[in-house]
Amino acid sequence: MKRNNRIAALILWACLVVPSTVLSQGEVNLGIRTGFANRIPLVITPFQARDDTRQDEAAVIEGLIVADLEFSGIFRIQRGDVPEIMEGDNEGMIEVRGVLARHRDDVHFEGRVVDAKSKRPIGGKRYKVKAGQLRQIAHHFSDEIVRMLTGEPGIATTRIVSRRKVEDNWEIVISDYDGYNPHVILRQSVPVLSPRWVDGSRAVAYTSFRHGKPDLFLRYLAQPASKRIASYAGMNYSVEWSEKRKEFVATLSKDGNAEIYILSKEGKIKRRLTHSNAIDVSPSWSPSGREVLFTSDRLGNPHIYVMEADGSNVRRLTFAGTYNESPAWSPRGDKIVFVSRIDGFFQLCTIRSDGLDLRVITHDPLNHEDPRWAPNGRHIVYSEERRGEKTISIIDIVTRGKRILSQGESPDWSHR
Repeated sequence: MKRNNRIAALILWACLVVPSTVLSQGEVNLGIRTGFANRIPLVITPFQARDDTRQDEAAVIEGLIVADLEFSGIFRIQRGDVPEIMEGDNEGMIEVRGVLARHRDDVHFEGRVVDAKSKRPIGGKRYKVKAGQLRQIAHHFSDEIVRMLTGEPGIATTRIVSRRKVEDNWEIVISDYDGYNPHVILRQSVPVLSPRWVDGSRAVAYTSFRHGKPDLFLRYLAQPASKRIASYAGMNYSVEWSEKRKEFVATLSKDGNAEIYILSKEGKIKRRLTHSNAIDVSPSWSPSGREVLFTSDRLGNPHIYVMEADGSNVRRLTFAGTYNESPAWSPRGDKIVFVSRIDGFFQLCTIRSDGLDLRVITHDPLNHEDPRWAPNGRHIVYSEERRGEKTISIIDIVTRGKRILSQGESPDWSHR
């Protein structure tokens, strides 16, 4: 296997990736490209500020909600007064209203969703506004709008974790789903790899060279330091958590070859899943915890395989192309995203869990890597290389709308 020994020498490859200094938020391209899809018609009437509250703050909340709902891909949004917009066909149109008002010594934001034609209430939420919480309130109400109209919460309050290199330091960074409010939870002078959300997104697992070789660490966000949980001989990497089973699946080379194991939350080996002379890496749990995806070169070229959680019933899923890797199971269990080399570039592809219905998602002449699903099963976060720098991007697999978030790589999307 070649291409910078992506699988056989994953750790060495990680050490050699040296991005330039991180871009500031103002330098990040946040443009969105969207395609056409059937969407719920939505009109956002101008949010109001009453009782000596600030109109600019009401406008900020409105703008953030519009951005969240537009990027969801679910709605066809118009802004303005309903009487002007409601001319012609208005069946099914929904109106969103917002008011910022004072109640005694507190400021509250109240958002309402109504049928634009009948004015029948659909739902609403009221929030106490504290300093620095406008974005949080807007994201939360955006998710409530999605829940009211689709039955499923949105993704605006979710977070993304990734790694980046800034000068001589490696960092693990957590940001809002739209790339804002980044904060560093780990900074060190040796490489870190593949941060992954753990335990209801309360913790992050990752691989670090802190003790001279790749070991697995776990960092609870409420705690000041990480804990080393796996330091077996050789490499300990490529870890993923099952929320269903409360267990890790990881790649260890303690016996000389890269094999896949199930580990407890404390890092103890519970079961070895693969027994092959090939290189078996990049495991990914199914949502049910009953199956595990992985990448293997057991037939010569790297392809995607699946097996039962006890290591039995191994079967190959990908047959097209000569280089497929980095699989991730969608939270709904119906799709698998992976990376495939097409015409010299690594592109994002999806297949059904039975290996059928192959679709190529990206087509740019760039390398797209490390795909991970949003909890809605519709958006994918991944890294791509632009002019020698790795950036974190999101794509909507329905509309193909795309957002570039920040510099970084190896992203993972939190649970709701």
